[in-house]
Amino acid sequence: MNRTMGGNRLRDLLRLLDALATMNEQLYTLIGTKIDAMKRADLHAMRECGARERDMVRNMHEREGFRRQLMDAIGEDWGLSPRSARELSVTQLASRLAGSQGTALSEAAGRVRKAVFKVTQANRVAGVVCREILHHLKWIFASVRPGDEKPAEYAGDGVMVPSRNTPMFETVG
Repeated sequence: MNRTMGGNRLRDLLRLLDALATMNEQLYTLIGTKIDAMKRADLHAMRECGARERDMVRNMHEREGFRRQLMDAIGEDWGLSPRSARELSVTQLASRLAGSQGTALSEAAGRVRKAVFKVTQANRVAGVVCREILHHLKWIFASVRPGDEKPAEYAGDGVMVPSRNTPMFETVG
């Protein structure tokens, strides 16, 4: 059954989806900046990017709360049981809308989906960069550590470690 959504509700939902797409595009750019800071080993820039990233994610969570409220109101207008509309996918919602409203909603959701996909890919790259940096640092520290004749134990990741009383560097000569 195709219905029309009240003009204000549809405008609010489309604005919300556009805001989410924009926020995800900004997050994608920020993740790229963070990766560049990692490559330069710029701790100050990495901290700044992390703080901005937390703020952006917090704002996205707030928008998600607004989306739930908006979907509850749409469901109420359509006579659905309380909170059931918030569980509708965009495809399900668009299929219930008449003509151009459903198309506009699908297009807006497509923009959000595309932006979220880019953020997911960028986060994967950032994770790989972090793992490679940590692997490199482990290799460096292992190469400058004084040799121990017999490793005394194994670390949590299965690597043999020297006895606990072996100093990393001699600071007093």
